[in-house]
Amino acid sequence: MPKSAGEIGGLAPPMAVAIPALLAALYAWAVFASTFWRPGAIGLNYNAPGSDWMVLYSAAHLALSGHMPLIFDGDRFTAYLNASLGHWLTAPLQFRPWVYPPSFLVMLAPLEPLGFAGSYAAFQFISAGLLAAALLYRADQPRVAPWLALAVLISPAASINAVDGQCSFLVAALLVAGFRLLGPRPLLAGAVLGVLTFKPQFWILVPVALAAAGQWRSLAAAILSAGVLAAISAAIFGLESWVWWIRETLQSYSSADPKWVSLGRIWGNSVYTCAVLLGIPAKLASLIQTGAILASAAAVVATFRTRLAPDLKLAVLLVAAILAAPHSAAYDVVLLVVAAGLWLASEPTPPAMWRWILALAFWLSALFSPPVLMPTGRFIPLLLVGFIGLVLYSARAGMRLDAARNTP
Repeated sequence: MPKSAGEIGGLAPPMAVAIPALLAALYAWAVFASTFWRPGAIGLNYNAPGSDWMVLYSAAHLALSGHMPLIFDGDRFTAYLNASLGHWLTAPLQFRPWVYPPSFLVMLAPLEPLGFAGSYAAFQFISAGLLAAALLYRADQPRVAPWLALAVLISPAASINAVDGQCSFLVAALLVAGFRLLGPRPLLAGAVLGVLTFKPQFWILVPVALAAAGQWRSLAAAILSAGVLAAISAAIFGLESWVWWIRETLQSYSSADPKWVSLGRIWGNSVYTCAVLLGIPAKLASLIQTGAILASAAAVVATFRTRLAPDLKLAVLLVAAILAAPHSAAYDVVLLVVAAGLWLASEPTPPAMWRWILALAFWLSALFSPPVLMPTGRFIPLLLVGFIGLVLYSARAGMRLDAARNTP
């Protein structure tokens, strides 16, 4: 971490924040390292490194070898994972279905020839590099950008993304790059954002933001990009793959099967999950989740219609994306770490201590997940609501101040 405020434009964290942040990161990466030899020795038991990447790699392998139906049968697919990669696991997987749209298979297929271990490492390094490049590109505060990229990639959420073999680096990279490209390359920006449809729960607010900003060309390009990616996947893997995926997606959210309820909802970080774990009935929790989506969309519209700096708008979008997502997990906190960094960097003067503490809360929130095991994590949605409200309140206060100054 930086040692003097002057080095990075006044954004060096105070020691009261830097020390716990660094200790949390060291602990999280120690958990990552220990998972290679003794999972669960010093933290959560992740079974084996890359247990989620097993799903992504195996789906690409089966798709390329002509076994598409197997991918969309959760029980048979889990049995296949245990049989083909059981030597890598420390215990059999209980239930690990493929839940992504077929378009993601197009993106994964080029890595399949590297084998499981090679593709696992390659995907993490490539996606981390893309995120770093996105954070460096057209940053509002260029001097701070390298430090922000470093902080994001050593954060506790980054270690969880790496140990699971997940794709949150790529999700964050697409969001950051897409919105930073809006000014100079609106069509390319839309094309980049269209790729994010491989993880639909984090794409639902993208059209809202583009429409609110009046970026109609980018919105059209995003829809076209998503359509082209879907068409390519249908041409390669068959139109049936989309029918199977839609059917499985509907099943995952409507099924009373305990396996789907547990994996898709209870073991996540969503507003629904936190509400249910706090004792709210499931039907009411579903309404609260719907309310979170609508409120997040309204907040994004309000934010993108202001004159806030582009990176500050992006910070709100990243937080709102997590708040609205019907399913998210600890590795997705990468988006919150990016948002906190962009928010801190937007300050024209060194941030006040309370701002550092709020950013630290985002940094640490990955360690309070999943909420089913960590009761404190059940209140994180309130933290996200507070952050969005704070930014919007500051924006309105700034607008009133500007109006008062311009009044004769």
